[in-house]
Amino acid sequence: MLIAINIGNSSINMGFFEGEEPFVLQLPTHPLRGVQDYLGEIEKGLEKYGFTDRPGAAVLCSVVPTHTGTFEEALGLIVGARKKPLVIGYRSTRDMKFAVETPGDLGADRIAAAYGAWKLYGGPVAVVDAGTATTVNFVSFDGVFLGGAILPGLTLMRDSLSTGTAKLPIVELERVERQKLLSPLGTTTSGSILAGIVYGTAGAVARVLEEAELVRLEKSRVVLTGGHADLLAPYLKRLDYREPALVLKGMRLIYLNA
Repeated sequence: MLIAINIGNSSINMGFFEGEEPFVLQLPTHPLRGVQDYLGEIEKGLEKYGFTDRPGAAVLCSVVPTHTGTFEEALGLIVGARKKPLVIGYRSTRDMKFAVETPGDLGADRIAAAYGAWKLYGGPVAVVDAGTATTVNFVSFDGVFLGGAILPGLTLMRDSLSTGTAKLPIVELERVERQKLLSPLGTTTSGSILAGIVYGTAGAVARVLEEAELVRLEKSRVVLTGGHADLLAPYLKRLDYREPALVLKGMRLIYLNA
């Protein structure tokens, strides 16, 4: 069994792989806990999904430096000293190249998601990751990471409107998911905020896709992932695949090809 742990800014996803599909356990990223606490959470995940054996290998993806060392230590204790966990970075992907100025600055989650989309669906492919930040990343037909765009995620947009103004309230993003389709004509302050951040994000993604294709002169498949994927999906004009566990699957594929 392979355990893949993706440490994001908002949540930590633990994926337990015995095949191609992960069994996923999610934890909040903050506050940082101790090694033994995380070992206990891994044990709970194994018990929850009925696994009797400990993982024999581990792969780690982290965009939160304060957490990386703690999880490296925890995973080392799980798989043993002889099998150190693979920590995702641009050097982890032997068959993916990078056409960006400083590949070492790329978020490990962007790399894993891009690699997973390319391997699962082929290129050219665009990955829309609707998480704490919303990112749009592009991979060519032959597996070159071309770069992409980063904008504030839905929660960051919502929170900044509230903290940066005197009267705008915090709105519940879950309200969008309970409605059939959000109207772009908000008739309340909360409705206007929701319309702005949801349609605004969908419009930004559409514009990035359009302009990138003018530069590349090729059309990409579009893959959507991330914690807000279900919320954003109905508003995207183009969407070919939805893959909730794309980062975890990309991590597994990087490990297998390392």
